Amino acid sequence: MVTPVRDTFLYFAYGSNLLKRRIHINNPSAVFVGIGRLDEHQLDFIKYSDHWRGASATIVPTKGRHVWGAIWRLHNNDLKSLDWQEGVDTNWYFPKIINVITPCGTNLECRTYQQTINPPPRTEDEEIPHDRRPSITYLDCILNGATECKLPEDYIEKLKKIPHNGQKASPKMIEKLKLSSN
Repeated sequence: MVTPVRDTFLYFAYGSNLLKRRIHINNPSAVFVGIGRLDEHQLDFIKYSDHWRGASATIVPTKGRHVWGAIWRLHNNDLKSLDWQEGVDTNWYFPKIINVITPCGTNLECRTYQQTINPPPRTEDEEIPHDRRPSITYLDCILNGATECKLPEDYIEKLKKIPHNGQKASPKMIEKLKLSSN
């Protein structure tokens, strides 16, 4: 059971913000609450990010699929920086209130973000096209975050099969990730 805390909100992260040092770059109040599953959605990648030098993650409404992620509690003061990080002001992502199911079966209302332009749903065995693949750095962030949060092992195995585009993130992003780990 997750007890509500005044002046905070729950955030469901499924991409780079799975990683603690990544979310803390712009959102220092983030506290890990646990993991959860978003049903009727699949993880995909579409819009190219100059910072990451590859496509960034999104959730695509898809029947019969699910996405695992981290549930973070953030202070309301971090809402503006989280929206900024997700590019709400530039129409990159839009905020969305979703129901996430924890491993013990509790339903939690969380804020998450979905890209404003999404690809069509893929079949289970359909590969992500090369122009929509994440960079090595971005995919490493997701995989390291998934391991750090202890997402289900079978889901982590699926994440490991996502192909990258062979690129590393910008030096500025790599530096931010290093600095935030101190």
